[in-house]
Amino acid sequence: MFTPPDSIPGLEVFTVGSGKYAIKNLEGPITLPCWSGFQSRLDASGITGDSYSADGQARITLGGDMISGHPAIQPIHINAYQYLLNHQHEVQERILMALLTEYKRLQDMYCYSEKLAAALMPNVNEIQQFKKLIGLSAVHLLNVSKDDIAYVGYEFSCTWDREFGLGVMTHKDRIIEIGDASTAFLTWIADRDRDPETANSDSIFIALEEELLLPSKRPWWKFW
Repeated sequence: MFTPPDSIPGLEVFTVGSGKYAIKNLEGPITLPCWSGFQSRLDASGITGDSYSADGQARITLGGDMISGHPAIQPIHINAYQYLLNHQHEVQERILMALLTEYKRLQDMYCYSEKLAAALMPNVNEIQQFKKLIGLSAVHLLNVSKDDIAYVGYEFSCTWDREFGLGVMTHKDRIIEIGDASTAFLTWIADRDRDPETANSDSIFIALEEELLLPSKRPWWKFW
């Protein structure tokens, strides 16, 4: 049994697949009280007008989308973990303020009908209104770091997109990018922020990825 250091308690090795196709990941529970009272997991209908409160519990993972045969906790992960615990309220406020800024663009992108928008993606004027719309589901400590602190991705469930969710990439209390849930664990997003000079070499790949993925995020009736 894997025994993690006390600095990130509760982590265990989870293995998906077998043999040469086995993928190992370090994962465990985390509680961030600042997210208590936000939307919990969506119900089967996907419409939660009477949302029930989450208790701030989520899962924490190491490495993001980076595959490793022998995942290990690094000092950069410990530093990031300690930072997000000690500054959780400041980070939360930065996330919600950034989401408030981006929200109108997201509404335009999903383009729900008036009836569906009222249920799934109503207008928001202040950050506290997001309590009924989003809920923290996972925190990802990446293997990419800056100033000896790992980049951290926050993954949320959200009422307006059950399939793709919501993701925010951060470094300390700085918001790097907001997108779907994958934004929270994609290594290249952190790499691009850490070393902007590499952005040009990755631009073709990123543009292709966005071209392939973005159409699939549209509501189903937008395909017709």
